[in-house]
Amino acid sequence: MALEKNDSYMKNQNTCLIFAHRGSKCNRPENTLAAFQEALRVKADGIELDVHLTKDDQLVVIHDEKVNRTTSGKGRVRDLRLAELKQLDAGSWFDRQFKGEAIPTLKEVLKLLNNENFTGFLNIELKTDIINYPGIEEKVVELIAQETLPFTIIYSSLTSLHFKGFMRSV
Repeated sequence: MALEKNDSYMKNQNTCLIFAHRGSKCNRPENTLAAFQEALRVKADGIELDVHLTKDDQLVVIHDEKVNRTTSGKGRVRDLRLAELKQLDAGSWFDRQFKGEAIPTLKEVLKLLNNENFTGFLNIELKTDIINYPGIEEKVVELIAQETLPFTIIYSSLTSLHFKGFMRSV
């Protein structure tokens, strides 16, 4: 279905694709809009990001189950509301120039990529190795279905349980 947009990649077995893992995490604070903008600037073929659910069931882009490592806050993503997460500084831990960078929602990332006419691959990884978020697959698929996107979506997860959820939702 969506692979038609990028079928030239699929037909050429010798093609090497470069994915920006968590955006451009070596040059910008990972999984932030700044990191994704950098990935776009360097023309990455694909972008990988990680998704969690907040206490109020919002899809946010952050790697860890806890905010401790990459923000000014403490606690589990699932125990915080989106408004609380938006108050955290997700940039200063990386470099002072990124002070005030926020944890983005998945919708904000999709909007950025769409506005910048990104036509590569977006790998959305469900981060549920430690914490299970019932229904996260459906929420992601519903959000994607609401958008008209010029890029190909790839879903990934470390748990095979999510594949059943995706198959029901797609």
